Amino acid sequence: MGVIRECGGKMHLREAQYQKAHTDFFEAFKNYDESGSPRRTACLKYLVLASMLMKSNINPFDSQEAKPYKNDKEIIAMTNLVNAYQSSDIDEFQKHNKRSTTTVSWE
Repeated sequence: MGVIRECGGKMHLREAQYQKAHTDFFEAFKNYDESGSPRRTACLKYLVLASMLMKSNINPFDSQEAKPYKNDKEIIAMTNLVNAYQSSDIDEFQKHNKRSTTTVSWE
């Protein structure tokens, strides 16, 4: 089920339907997390991206399911981007974005 929701999220993301993408990525993340699949971190990154694109004021790492991954070495770059985004600090966002291009792997 996680694969289907992840693919649906990518499809919605491509069509600029960010709310639907967010929902699909969150469901995929939960499915992957429950099964122990390493795909959960990739879905969490997509979830964070969808959250920013839909201009959400809710930190995706505030959810009970995502909170344990907030300081994960693969996720920390995305966490920093979210924090800069939510505080509307463009300089900080750009700084983390430049650093993240070498540390964020989507697959």
